[in-house]
Amino acid sequence: MNALFPIPTPTGFHAATARAVAALAAARKLPLRVICLGEARYLEGDHHSSAYSAPRTVTLTECDSLDSTIATVERLARQDRIEIGDDSAVGFLPRLFIVHDDEQCQVLAGEPCGGTIRWCDPVASDGEARRVVETASRLRGEASIEAASNNHDAARTLRFRASVLEGRLVHPDWRSTARAALLAAA
Repeated sequence: MNALFPIPTPTGFHAATARAVAALAAARKLPLRVICLGEARYLEGDHHSSAYSAPRTVTLTECDSLDSTIATVERLARQDRIEIGDDSAVGFLPRLFIVHDDEQCQVLAGEPCGGTIRWCDPVASDGEARRVVETASRLRGEASIEAASNNHDAARTLRFRASVLEGRLVHPDWRSTARAALLAAA
């Protein structure tokens, strides 16, 4: 076998072909959109009033490649302030960045953590995806029970835990590409 041009084994050939097909499928789904789940903070009237927060989902930007999207999300996680296009909000606390492709398929998700981003590990299989959905559904059910008991902070925490878990639900077309991009970015 030539070291410069190794001849792929049948298994290696099929794996390389599968990766190439996945990369081509992903390329036609650009641009990638970065959205953010978070909490917008508001004042009750004037600046001396009490503050409250409300959950918000905000579209932040579009990128033309997965590598540039990862870099953009990492930059956003380091920022002190994220503009959400709501002049009445006095602040915005980002909780989860989610990346979707042009067909609304989930590509990646990550949780801001101390100026960095903790990427959600993409599921490896459809079976693992089903287990994630079951667990997230259970957490959302618990959140409904807490909300019905006026435990709104506990309900919000449970819903957020479910959202972070659902961040692992990367579309099958993107799973291997997302894993490879996260390994390269690490």
